[in-house]
Amino acid sequence: MHGTGEPQAGPADYDLLERQASSLLEDVDNFLANAANFAAFVYYSLPEVNWAGFYFPDERGLVLGPFGGKPACTKLPRGQGVCNRSFETAKPVIVDDVQAFAGHIVCDPASRSELVVPILKDQAVYGVFDIDSPKNGRFTQRDADGVARLVAQFAAHTPLPESYRTSRTSSRINERIDVQTCRDHHIVLRYLADELSAERRAGGVAPLLRRLRTVLLAHLKLEDDWLYPRLAQSANSIVRGKAERYRREMGGLRRKFDELWSAWSGEGAAAADFEGWQREWRLFREAIEARILTEDDDLYVAAEADIT
Repeated sequence: MHGTGEPQAGPADYDLLERQASSLLEDVDNFLANAANFAAFVYYSLPEVNWAGFYFPDERGLVLGPFGGKPACTKLPRGQGVCNRSFETAKPVIVDDVQAFAGHIVCDPASRSELVVPILKDQAVYGVFDIDSPKNGRFTQRDADGVARLVAQFAAHTPLPESYRTSRTSSRINERIDVQTCRDHHIVLRYLADELSAERRAGGVAPLLRRLRTVLLAHLKLEDDWLYPRLAQSANSIVRGKAERYRREMGGLRRKFDELWSAWSGEGAAAADFEGWQREWRLFREAIEARILTEDDDLYVAAEADIT
């Protein structure tokens, strides 16, 4: 979407960058100075980036702030583009191919992928921080989480103009609904797990397994697309740590389910070895039940407290 910066090498060390950002910004009681330094810091710290900078709200949409890179689009009309998507949802947005993003606003045709992170503070959104790359698929969830941590440092150390403050009341309500949806998924998953455990007809296994898969995939998508990225932005390091740990653990559970699905979802698979199915199902049932318990009692409790 924008311009060309000095190419950097190697993956970003976000733990180090977070400490450096904090040191750069602390004790500087000036919004413009911190915004300019932060944009330059990110621009020259991340590999394969050709633009990094701020957009802040005005009465018509978003307007350009301090940045690193070539001159960029000055105004982004409300409701259009990747930056407005992040600002309006108060969530990070990763775009692997900007040409495939409906409504993408082209400022630099050299840009191929984009990451936008909202600036959040005191239950309000103050704008977004936008990063572009000339490489397709440049940004991962790790980058989104890492940049969100850097932006949180900017927000924590910077006196943000009240004129930029936009209420997140509706966003908080939606987030509480999303947590409840995660809990509701658990209720359905437990019900279907009970049904599968009680099923004594080999022919009844595949239909129930398909129903379980539908709910489980919806649950995993909600966690991957919203819950983990949201908690990774938390100002609380314990909450961020929980999000990362649960994300890693869920990857292992997902692989176990994929193996179960591959082996037993086909018609006649359970009939060919019903005892084998029951044995493998019991192992997976124990794993998913343990996961549900810890999410309900730990992860979702932390999420609800962080949203409040």
